[in-house]
Amino acid sequence: MSPPPAPPDDEIVLSLISHTNVGKTALARTLLRRDVGEVADSAHVTLVPESHLLVESEGRRALLWDTPGFGANLAKLAKRLRSSRNPVGWILHQAWDRVADRSLWCSQEAIANVQSQADLVVYLVDASQPPEATAYIDLELEVVEWVGKPVLVLLNQTGAPGGPGQAALEDEWRERLARHPAVQKVSSLDAFTRCWLHEHRLFEDAAAILGGAKADTARHLGRVWLERQFGILDESVAAMARLVHASLLDTEALASHGLVDKLRLLVVKGGRDPEFEAIQRALYQRLAERTRAAMNRIIDLHGLAGESAAELAARKREAFEVRRNIDESIAAALGGVGTGLFSGLAADLLAGGLTFGGGALLGMLAGGATTYALARGYNLVQAGGDRVRWSAPHFREQVKAVLVLYLAVAHFGRGRGNWQDPAGNPAAWEEVATALVDESEKVWDGLWKRGGSAKTDPALDRDVAAALGRSVRELLARLYPESSDLLK
Repeated sequence: MSPPPAPPDDEIVLSLISHTNVGKTALARTLLRRDVGEVADSAHVTLVPESHLLVESEGRRALLWDTPGFGANLAKLAKRLRSSRNPVGWILHQAWDRVADRSLWCSQEAIANVQSQADLVVYLVDASQPPEATAYIDLELEVVEWVGKPVLVLLNQTGAPGGPGQAALEDEWRERLARHPAVQKVSSLDAFTRCWLHEHRLFEDAAAILGGAKADTARHLGRVWLERQFGILDESVAAMARLVHASLLDTEALASHGLVDKLRLLVVKGGRDPEFEAIQRALYQRLAERTRAAMNRIIDLHGLAGESAAELAARKREAFEVRRNIDESIAAALGGVGTGLFSGLAADLLAGGLTFGGGALLGMLAGGATTYALARGYNLVQAGGDRVRWSAPHFREQVKAVLVLYLAVAHFGRGRGNWQDPAGNPAAWEEVATALVDESEKVWDGLWKRGGSAKTDPALDRDVAAALGRSVRELLARLYPESSDLLK
């Protein structure tokens, strides 16, 4: 039997194979942005190979085959192949009982697909397992090598995204797999926690391994893939900008007293005021609703299913204090009292008016999700006349929060299932987002002042989007410096 004809040079075919239940279909769903095949925590869920169009442009395309997983009976197959004069021909002609030995049948289907279809074998490894639990890998790669196709090893289930040990993990696996000549490269692409920014590396690796005209096809498709992802980034920034712009303009009426009178009442009532609390809840509710709408838009843009949280929840409290001196004239109006009178609440004369707050910050995200933690304090500022708005420090915290929320979506692979608001985020995300916004405090405070102006500012929404676009790209560049050139 003659071998099947090679795919044309304007097509690259990737066969995704691995031990059963390692996550092939989960990775396929993450890459394709749609549900394909079946995912379950059991062996041999995929029984026959399935082909999917990964990307197509200008008559060129990349196909991804999801194949059945290798099973426990692979040792039996390897033993037979070693004794055969024509191992590949034996695989293609051997009729195994699909019912009596499903594991062996699935192994046959995977190898037959690689032999007949693949330009490149993409072998997936569960990197969360200790070496002693993955002894089957050497045997599986031995069988694959009989087919004579090059192998790209991808490490799956590598843990938290961007972890400091990822490079060392890749080095460890390169050393372990060095005895297999078919393995051309070892990279990481976690079906659950990868950032979209890394997916185009699959095409770069394919180009480096395949060479020739197929390498040109792989590089072209990689550029197309990356352009599409940056288009999604731009639309995500637009959704975030609408959220942030609305916070700049959102106000509530202060009906019963002037601000100085309110401060006197706070002294009498021990720092509590029903009207302020009602204003706070109204602003807070609108902020949560806008955040939910923006998040759902970003979730949809990233090809994920499910929705962000719809209700407020008090799951975590975050303290935030603004310690500045009260203006002397305000102190005099309050009867000569000084700072610290309001049990942690402070009053500060800012550019837009009096700021109430500085005790517990409202609006901090609970665990990185789109729910918020209500806490006592008034992060409000005069917005002209008898209206109040979010204070500048609170507004900056909202910007930090939306940046972290974006990262959560950008790393969420569809292979994990429907979107769920995370219970927590990597500390590095919070740290980098905080440093980035703090470094640009003048920019954000300038936008905040423009939002509180009595005059309409038609360029404000454009400038908010520009600032957010720069921030998101810089955020990704700091987390993934190896990709900084792409983000310029």
